[in-house]
Amino acid sequence: MRFANINGARAEPAPTAKGSCPNCDGEVIAKCGKHVIWHWSHKSLTHCDQWWENEGEWHRAWKNRFPADWQEVILQSTTGERHVADIRTPAGVVIELQRSSIDPAEVHAREAYYQNMIWVIDGCRNEFDPINFGMARSDVRTGNGYVGFRWAGRSKLFARWHSTKPVFIDFGKAGFWRICRYDLATKRGAAQLMSPDRFTQLLISAETDFSQGGGPATVDAAP
Repeated sequence: MRFANINGARAEPAPTAKGSCPNCDGEVIAKCGKHVIWHWSHKSLTHCDQWWENEGEWHRAWKNRFPADWQEVILQSTTGERHVADIRTPAGVVIELQRSSIDPAEVHAREAYYQNMIWVIDGCRNEFDPINFGMARSDVRTGNGYVGFRWAGRSKLFARWHSTKPVFIDFGKAGFWRICRYDLATKRGAAQLMSPDRFTQLLISAETDFSQGGGPATVDAAP
């Protein structure tokens, strides 16, 4: 967690600092070690949002692409259910940054809760996934950045994120890709190369929420 409340103000962690969680008001303690990203941790050792994922450099780098007041935004439903969105734009688009695997039921629950949302997935957690994707895809089409691919890797990366919401996979040096479609039976799909800077710019300017075309599981999502 990057932000806590100290004397009513939003604050980042600092050595020996204590604050309260903006979501549950529980006590949080600043963790400022030499080998971990500085963050706030609940004193109870249990995070109040079961959807929360421990944060690392990858998460923080993506968050830093957006204004601080768009980060870690608390949303509450009409039933009183509360969750902390990684990023939420003033236009109402939620960007969930996900590095670890999560159960399909939780994927669907988050999508139902946030509605207008985008997944950004760390594709480098398995070191072979960027390599296998590079070998599986065709050459990038000039002008629009589209490729076709047939997934042969043992990883279930594309099956795991078979969603009707927009899905972007960050393969690091192997590129940042929107997964336009993916067929679970044939393991064939289509993707579009996009720069992270362009992705961020389009969301900050509210030019698009990327909902047109849906996600990898949307039948008519082919370019």
